[in-house]
Amino acid sequence: MLQIDENDFVRNTQGTFKLGIEFVDWFKPGHRYLHPFGRIGAEIDPMLPFHQHFLKYKTLKPDADIEDFSLTSVAARAGKFTSDPNRQLPPNHWTYAYHFDASLVAKYLRQYAEARGIERIEGKVTNVNQHENGFIKSVSMESGEDISGDFFIDCTGFRSLLLGNTLGIDYHDWSHYLPCNRAVAVPSEKIEAPIPYTRSTARPAGWQWRIPLQHRTGNGYVYAGDYLSDDEASATLLANLDGKALDDPRLIRFTTGRRDVVWEKNCVALGLSAGFLEPLESTAIHLIQIGVAWLLALLPDKNFNQTEIDEYNRIVTGIYEQTRDFLILHYKATERDDSDFWRRCRDMEIPATLANAYGAVQERRALPDWRRRTVCPDQLAGRAHGSGSHASGHE
Repeated sequence: MLQIDENDFVRNTQGTFKLGIEFVDWFKPGHRYLHPFGRIGAEIDPMLPFHQHFLKYKTLKPDADIEDFSLTSVAARAGKFTSDPNRQLPPNHWTYAYHFDASLVAKYLRQYAEARGIERIEGKVTNVNQHENGFIKSVSMESGEDISGDFFIDCTGFRSLLLGNTLGIDYHDWSHYLPCNRAVAVPSEKIEAPIPYTRSTARPAGWQWRIPLQHRTGNGYVYAGDYLSDDEASATLLANLDGKALDDPRLIRFTTGRRDVVWEKNCVALGLSAGFLEPLESTAIHLIQIGVAWLLALLPDKNFNQTEIDEYNRIVTGIYEQTRDFLILHYKATERDDSDFWRRCRDMEIPATLANAYGAVQERRALPDWRRRTVCPDQLAGRAHGSGSHASGHE
């Protein structure tokens, strides 16, 4: 949309290409699977989706692996990649994202915007001023300057200075469903050519990410503070690096959830000020992009029609909930019984929006082999995920 040159972007952000995410030890220790981008399989006939044919094939060849029917999976395992500039690959079968240094991306986009006339005013907001009807009138800066506007986008992070603190929109806490609330992160030396996928390895109280960049490897341990101390998490992370640590582990605290609404009066929240879902599937940037896209579609005039505001909130909060369910599924669909954390995840109550579909899969597993042809776990992942959230990967 911004007509950014991909090669320039990747070069300046130390980026690499991402074909999916490998999950190690999630279902049970020793088990691994790849969540690829793009379509799995191909249309064989218009009446039955591919997964139905695959389930039939599994009855004839029990060791069949669904990854063999994904172009991105096969390429990822082989360490292969192409940007396909001539569009010679089958449509929707070759989809990719990026790994990148987030601080370099912020710098890149700032320079890109300012070169095109965006005015950036740096300073600390000391007060938010409102009209009599509650709409935001202006923000006062520490410098003494007042910046007024008709419409405000809250990008103040977890503080949610405009939507939360000023307009009083409460936060829905989803910690029951997604109990990880902390992360320690550390870069390490690059020891090999970058592989074209992220690796997510389950640990006793959460999971560890490994993200290959051009100049280093990004690592982190996302965990539940109720089951693991910060010092233990840091020690576990440092003990499981494949290269020398380049810094001390950095601690990040968060609470998963979302605001009751993300648009109130003349203010829309984007990013952390709207909500946060843990980084398991790199969905944060996707949720920002969704928020921007629907804001463009429903951009208000000065009358701020409530119907448009309600529609925006319905769509965006619905996508947050679909993404939440998609992430919950990773924890719920496990046979792990080796720690209190994983037993809690396996046995936890899940939202009704996910429970119906998940129950159907459980019922299918209990059926005789000849009847297991109507519901597929891979279809469930797509159903919970909605339209998909891999527009961008990130470190």
